[in-house]
Amino acid sequence: AVAALSAMAASAMAANVTVYGVIDTGFNYQHKKVDGTKAVSSFTMAAGQNSGNRIGFKGVEELGNGVKVGFVLENGFKSDTGASDDASLAFRREANLYVTTDFGTLSLGRVGALTSGAGSYNLLKYAAFSTGWGDSTLKQADFMLGDRARMDNTVTYVTPSFAGVNAYVQYSFQRGGKETAGNERQNDRYAGFGLTFNQGDFSTALVVDSVLYNYKATNKKDSLGVTWGASYNFGVAKVFAQAQYGKHENAFGFKNSDVLGAFGAYSKALELEKTLGKDYVLKVTDDEGVKGYGLSLGVTTPVAGGTFLAQVNYLDTKSVGNIMGAGYKKDTKDPAVKAEAKGKAKNWGAAVAYTYPLSKRTTAYTYASYTQLKKTWSYQTAEAENKTKNTEVGVGLVHKF
Repeated sequence: AVAALSAMAASAMAANVTVYGVIDTGFNYQHKKVDGTKAVSSFTMAAGQNSGNRIGFKGVEELGNGVKVGFVLENGFKSDTGASDDASLAFRREANLYVTTDFGTLSLGRVGALTSGAGSYNLLKYAAFSTGWGDSTLKQADFMLGDRARMDNTVTYVTPSFAGVNAYVQYSFQRGGKETAGNERQNDRYAGFGLTFNQGDFSTALVVDSVLYNYKATNKKDSLGVTWGASYNFGVAKVFAQAQYGKHENAFGFKNSDVLGAFGAYSKALELEKTLGKDYVLKVTDDEGVKGYGLSLGVTTPVAGGTFLAQVNYLDTKSVGNIMGAGYKKDTKDPAVKAEAKGKAKNWGAAVAYTYPLSKRTTAYTYASYTQLKKTWSYQTAEAENKTKNTEVGVGLVHKF
């Protein structure tokens, strides 16, 4: 047994394998008010407020002549319960095998999209708060392109650096699960191209990417996203700026299906009960997706041995789709009504935070934020509006190993 363990240890050392992880646990308070409902407050133990909890394995082997083979295997978990983020996946966060040569890096496997805010090849790095920190910051569901995430079956190529410039090319054959054989339109795919430039205290990136929907999607047009970000370290403070534009997106601040859900909730406002009765169904038959833009401006600065962070975000998007109404009282699914429905969302938020390193591996943090989301829907002559206000405060401890 000792001989076997010694052999395993020697092999691990030769391959330079590292076990690493992050544990983030704390407390969270939220006060949320939605128009027409009673305000709800909650105080809970929270996991991963600042950084996603994870455990991972990574390694690199030198093959000679400048050739390296490496891997990253990483899974997420909830430190407050011990539960896995996704019990169906052994390595939900990343499962990546790559080869690096003098000509660049080629990666195969499950990784985050270039604009996902996560993973080895993420270029969404130009925000003081990044994609963590609760509901206050660059959560993709609230302020940024929401249809960019970790993807299966992904090929990524990164060029060597030329005068501070790197190019990224990424393609997913099927973003979720095993590829379906046959026509490529049977799979949800992704394609992205990015450029980064780093020179001293200045850094910037530009990404153009697209989700290539399968033929079953109600969104008949492939999406187009454009992301730009930059940062500059002045010494006394580091400033971040980021902007995104999206067209024909499945989600950008809100999903196009929210339009359908809104009119299910506001059926009285539609005034369709007179013609269809109460037992009717609204169905999105085709849509143009979500179109709009998101902006972020932030700053970090050293204060009293720690770091102070501040950030403001703004989102303005709209969605258009054709909706059919079917009267089931007459035992028929023929459309009784067909009309164009529109949805709009405007969201703004501000947040401040402070982090203090207790050691090289352990950091204490606290943050406070306020967000206000306004959604407006119109269908025929009917309109509906909904406003959500959310105040959030969090404290916690992050340990990295």
